[in-house]
Amino acid sequence: MSSAVLRKTQLNRGEVVLIPPDMRLNIGSITKKQKIVFYILNSTFKPYIINELPTHNKIKITGAKNGDIIPPNEAIKLAIELNTDEFGSIHEKLEFVINGVKEKVLIKALLLPIFDFMPEFPIKQSLSFKTDVFTSQDGHESRANVLSKAKSEISFNYTAKSEDELRRIDNLLAYAQKDKIYVPRWLELFKVKRYEDKALIFEYSQELFEYFTNCDRKNTLFLLWQSQDNYQIIKLKEQGHSVSDYSISTYVPVTAINNEKELSVEAQSQPYIKAEGALLMPLMLSGAEKKINLNYINESVAKFSLTFKEFNDVSNRL
Repeated sequence: MSSAVLRKTQLNRGEVVLIPPDMRLNIGSITKKQKIVFYILNSTFKPYIINELPTHNKIKITGAKNGDIIPPNEAIKLAIELNTDEFGSIHEKLEFVINGVKEKVLIKALLLPIFDFMPEFPIKQSLSFKTDVFTSQDGHESRANVLSKAKSEISFNYTAKSEDELRRIDNLLAYAQKDKIYVPRWLELFKVKRYEDKALIFEYSQELFEYFTNCDRKNTLFLLWQSQDNYQIIKLKEQGHSVSDYSISTYVPVTAINNEKELSVEAQSQPYIKAEGALLMPLMLSGAEKKINLNYINESVAKFSLTFKEFNDVSNRL
């Protein structure tokens, strides 16, 4: 393999080069069966021999075999694929044995199909009901709502500024057109004041109180966001009660504290990111419009015009 793989123009979208011993692969959100390509570079003047490839119950690795040699100043191409159905955060390590020395590749990913790129403003969000039209014998029309609640549609632009972003967006949109992904409701975001005693604390407002009281908290995932590389998916805490032989699940009510100066919303688990100043917003289960407007500015920069429509059946979760 030629050392030309080190030239950025020779790499495909999202491909990265790792150099021992500090090898970290921060993938971001990833969908099922998505292959991530990376290279391990031999930056020394001696050949590298791969004595042993890693084995892992959650990660499948292809593209190389035991005994492969990496010449000096060249790289070997590998691909990984997550072999798990458990949605959520992935923090794993792959242990290679190269020239008799253990080398680790640290893998960080989020196995959840989510469009986690902050859109450009303005963002358009609309609500609509699906209706059936009935025509009487005298020609008058009447309409009846088929859905019990309005369906959302979110439209926005996003400019991908690197080959890595282009590859990830291509994958997410291809997935969204044949299946469902999550999209943050950017127009329904709230700033977290702090995390305290198992609860997210907000500045109190009547609008915020009514929002958390009336939203479908049972079927909603929330995004706790600080940046595109630093966010967490959370749920609000569920509380179980037993009545005779029946189990009843309810959600801890939203409470006003400090004489209604602050609002407390209990989370299912403690945030592992710094909650202070983070944004909390619900995620919308949706599909992408088949027609996507895409304008290439150059080989690594492209502008997308996107529309996502809420999936009707709120009980059908990924």
